[in-house]
Amino acid sequence: MEGHAPRTFARDPLAHKLQSIAHTILVVVFGLSPLFFLPFSPIAPGATKVLVVVFGIALALVFFSLSVLRSGRLAYSKSQSLLAFWGVTLVALISALLSGDIADAMAGAMVDVHTALFLLLLAISMTLWSFLDVRKDSVMRLYVLIVASTFVLILFHVLRLIFGAEFLSFGVFTDATSSLIGSWNDLALFLGLIILVGLVTLEQLPLTKWGRIVFGLVIALSLIVLMVVNFFFVWVVLGLVSLILIVYSHGRTRFMGGVEESTSKQSLLSLAVPVVVFLISALFTFAGGSIGGALAEKTGVSYLEVRPSFEATADIARGVYKENALLGVGPNRFADAWRVHKDVSIGNTAFWNVDFQSGNGYIPTFFVTTGALGGIAWIIFLITFFYSSIRTLLYAQGKDAMWYFVMTSSFVGAAYIWGMSLIYVPNVSVLLLGALFTGVTLLAQSMLQPQRMRTLVVRPDRRNGFILTFVVMIVIVVAVGAMYNAGKRYYSVYLFGTSAELAQQEVELDVIEDTLVRAFDVSPNDLYARRLAEYQLARMQIFAAEPELTELQQQQFQTATANGINAAQLAIERDVSDPQNWAVLGRIYSLLAGLEVEGAFDRAKAHLDQAKVLDPKSPLRALQLADLSAQTGDLATARARIGEATNLKANYSDAFFLLSQIDVAEGDVDSAINATRAIISFEPENPTRYYQLGLLYVSKRDWTTAGQVFAEAVRLNPEYSNARYFLGLMYSQLGDAENALVQMRAVLERNPENDLVLSHIDELETKGRVTTVDFGGEQVVSGEEGVTQSGENVTAETAPDTPLITPVNTPSEAERE
Repeated sequence: MEGHAPRTFARDPLAHKLQSIAHTILVVVFGLSPLFFLPFSPIAPGATKVLVVVFGIALALVFFSLSVLRSGRLAYSKSQSLLAFWGVTLVALISALLSGDIADAMAGAMVDVHTALFLLLLAISMTLWSFLDVRKDSVMRLYVLIVASTFVLILFHVLRLIFGAEFLSFGVFTDATSSLIGSWNDLALFLGLIILVGLVTLEQLPLTKWGRIVFGLVIALSLIVLMVVNFFFVWVVLGLVSLILIVYSHGRTRFMGGVEESTSKQSLLSLAVPVVVFLISALFTFAGGSIGGALAEKTGVSYLEVRPSFEATADIARGVYKENALLGVGPNRFADAWRVHKDVSIGNTAFWNVDFQSGNGYIPTFFVTTGALGGIAWIIFLITFFYSSIRTLLYAQGKDAMWYFVMTSSFVGAAYIWGMSLIYVPNVSVLLLGALFTGVTLLAQSMLQPQRMRTLVVRPDRRNGFILTFVVMIVIVVAVGAMYNAGKRYYSVYLFGTSAELAQQEVELDVIEDTLVRAFDVSPNDLYARRLAEYQLARMQIFAAEPELTELQQQQFQTATANGINAAQLAIERDVSDPQNWAVLGRIYSLLAGLEVEGAFDRAKAHLDQAKVLDPKSPLRALQLADLSAQTGDLATARARIGEATNLKANYSDAFFLLSQIDVAEGDVDSAINATRAIISFEPENPTRYYQLGLLYVSKRDWTTAGQVFAEAVRLNPEYSNARYFLGLMYSQLGDAENALVQMRAVLERNPENDLVLSHIDELETKGRVTTVDFGGEQVVSGEEGVTQSGENVTAETAPDTPLITPVNTPSEAERE
């Protein structure tokens, strides 16, 4: 039976109590979610937040289903926007099942934000608020907890800005831009959200004196921290919203008369605070670069996050749509599409080896990963949500003032987060808050429009009772299963993080490998298997470097080889679309090919070729094939492959390093020097060519000329660590320990904890020269300097030099140079 009915379970106190427990769990979990993290743990805070929210929602579902079983009544509200978001989730689930990489598309390592299951988590988070018997006081408690979380968050960052990044690090927050809530920019998003809700609160609620003080203080402190972060788009939104509030407040005050004194004071405050927010926002919108640079210099905090531009994201979408326009490549697989469809010019930038996990925004990314169908589903959700919310606000004036405030504040919060998701990729915490505010908005809509309410009443007979009991049992089993699965994934992530920490502590390799095996056994993941294969490859390389192996060492080499191959094959089985899985197996066979093991060359080439197919625009894949050819003596093919690599990346130091080794191996160094000088005459501003020339002079033991050439490379690019490294070695060979130390310390500053550089510095300080040096060995740095990728976030030391990659923060003058 279905019909209109009030949202109450007063007829059954136990059912009402069970519902109260359910929404209390949600209030506590979501209200404190910005603060959840595990101290002294290798797990990122985002994974902990997902685990806590999954457990909270699962427990709330259990208590809610028991309350329905007890009362036989289910109250709900009709919501087109809620159905639309379930449509987004359904499309994502279908796309994940058809993606060819179900594990990554469904959940990733720990229900990552771009996965189908994370969308399901958001959908359930929104839906529960529409079914639970939530009262005004519960919503107010939720807001109080969020404000309390804000105070803790701000205090945490202010203290760290004052006392340094080591203060309150808890072994997790290792640098000044680490945050409880996620990335540095997620902190800005959260503070922008709090400021907006605070402005609405000052405008609509009749606060006491202490209430006005609290919200004024929250807004002021949030602005201070926001100045340090300096997120351009947050300033734009705050400026526009505060301007709207100024106009509204001024007009309201102009036509009001005879107000009480307390109300007049609040009216003045509700006008003054938006004015301050507007002025600061305008200042940082138009002069954020210079002001932000000054603040960064004062605080010692510099942060520049970058993402693919809208143009680059659209290019990826066009490439994907040629193959699967309807459902895309699958959720959480933007990186796979990026590798194949990115513009070739990216190869000549600092971001050539960065696999971006998303496009220019969270929602635009789904246009790539879930195709046109997923994109349309998102558009329908946004349109229905904004339309229904604005319509409710326009036609519900004069009704319950408190629910009207809840509706206004929650809609502003949800609109802000979904709007920012069009141009940025928020972290777990912010997206969960977006789902929270969306759910509360839909709840308030139903309270302001009771005609939308429906109640399903189950008749008390045996057949219906059995069906209801069966459904409740299914809900409970699914909820418990979700908690169990989330717990397993969390434990596996913990073990994987522990293995990385053990590696930094130089613990025996056996212990690290055992930890990785345990992580894979708990929750199989291609990353764990690939890392295990890489460790086995490292073992093999150590044994291969020995001039002669004992019988025991030969057995250990064979064991490492077998384990490495098995682990790499497991990684490929878990994810056939990741070129790194194919490449690590190719590198294992490459080493065996260099040892002249029969059949190893063909297998190495086959796997490295497949890695190149999956990552066609990366010079690294061509260079790996070149290295394979060089190891087996096919130097002509190696040169051709190096040519492919340098065509993709003109300043590829690794390729020129290998080329110089081939020149030396062929014994015609003078011809190579002449050829390189001829190239430099056409590329006089290319520091990599000077680096190549310097290496050739090193092979002739001409330390003076080599030093001059490396010095020119450093002059052209002061951040060129490999050139500085060899320049330091040249100074050492010439007996100039002082300048050698200057160069080595500069290299160490850009590459902290580099063991090779540390050992050279120690020798220079104690012996006055570097004695343990292999000029034909590896470079000190592999890859691009000045760019760091940590999961979703990519940061750079300087502003991108390509329109295809855009900064999120406002770059300072120094970062633009």
